[in-house]
Order: sequence, then structure tokens, then C-alpha cells
Amino acid sequence: MDLRMAFARLCYSPDFEKLKPAYLEQLPGKLQQLSRFLGSRQWFVGTKLTFIDFLAYDVLDQQRMFAPDCPELQGNLKQFMQRFEVS
Repeated sequence: MDLRMAFARLCYSPDFEKLKPAYLEQLPGKLQQLSRFLGSRQWFVGTKLTFIDFLAYDVLDQQRMFAPDCPELQGNLKQFMQRFEVS
């Protein structure tokens, strides 16, 4: 997952504060891609909860904590996370 690796590189970089603005600038585009892929489906792969959904939730939850005001974390991604949290 590109987003997971990019986030890990950012967080463990000695240049975190310098790299953070560029990361936040590219974050909406990455989240839009995930949102488009999920579309109107309940889960990322198939009709049942899978391992992929656990990975997706983990990445999205990290982004939600890191950039809570990011509007791309609304809509179907927010619904996905809520659905995952009660499953």
C-alpha cells in the first residue's frame, strides 16, 4: 500500500516537520483514489469483510488521526470505517 509506506517514511524521518506539508498536500488525492475504488460497495473486496478491509481500515484510521480535518475522509470512506468498527 503506497499510502502506508509513505506515511511510515514520513513518521520515521528525521526531517518529519519539513516533509509533513508535502505529505498533507498529496493525501487528498490518495484518499480520493481509495474512495473511487470503494465506490458504493460495503467492503473493498467482495460482499464480506476480508483481510484487505483490515489493511484499509488501519491505513484510513492512521490518516484520520494524522489529518482529522481532511474532507476526503468523509463520505464513503467514513461510512466504511463506521461499518468496520461495528463489525
